[in-house]
Amino acid sequence: MIAIEDAGLESLYDQFIENYELGNFIEGVCSWNGDDALMGPRSFAHKFKKKAEEMGYSFDEYKPFADELEEWCQEHLNHLESKFR
Repeated sequence: MIAIEDAGLESLYDQFIENYELGNFIEGVCSWNGDDALMGPRSFAHKFKKKAEEMGYSFDEYKPFADELEEWCQEHLNHLESKFR
């Protein structure tokens, strides 16, 4: 993963989205084509939570961002999936 600077939770959120769109958050390999698989929404939000905790943020501070990030990720994946139907 790319190094992420501490400029607040909003900036961290934006950096996570940017890096996800660039394909920097992967887990595993697609069985049907061998390509890297993008992280699922829960894993992606969990990664955000861990990074926020490392940066000293509390659960109450980062939870709304993590929840929104998980929802964004699901919508993003749904959009990508619809392109291949």
